[in-house]
Amino acid sequence: MMSAAIRTKNKDEGRSRFSNEQIQFLEYMFETQSRPELRTKQQLANKLGLHPRQVAIWFQNRRARSKSRQTEQEYNILKHNYEALASKSESLKEENQALLTQVP
Repeated sequence: MMSAAIRTKNKDEGRSRFSNEQIQFLEYMFETQSRPELRTKQQLANKLGLHPRQVAIWFQNRRARSKSRQTEQEYNILKHNYEALASKSESLKEENQALLTQVP
């Protein structure tokens, strides 16, 4: 029986990394069109020396990363706004208590 580490190693052997030039070009294309048509993906694959499936998967993964980053940014904004509101609420409660102690 083969161990998980060996299976992973063998699985990764068939993979090839994109060159920096390929990634730069794909990033440029992503900025102009995040969901290219099949024909465009085929043309990109030919131009970059890749298989069309590699290009399709790259765009799919890039959209997922983009969505994750956007969600994280939105979460951070909401968290900051919540913390500011919670702080303001606490200040108002303290101010209210101070005013209540002044009332005869």
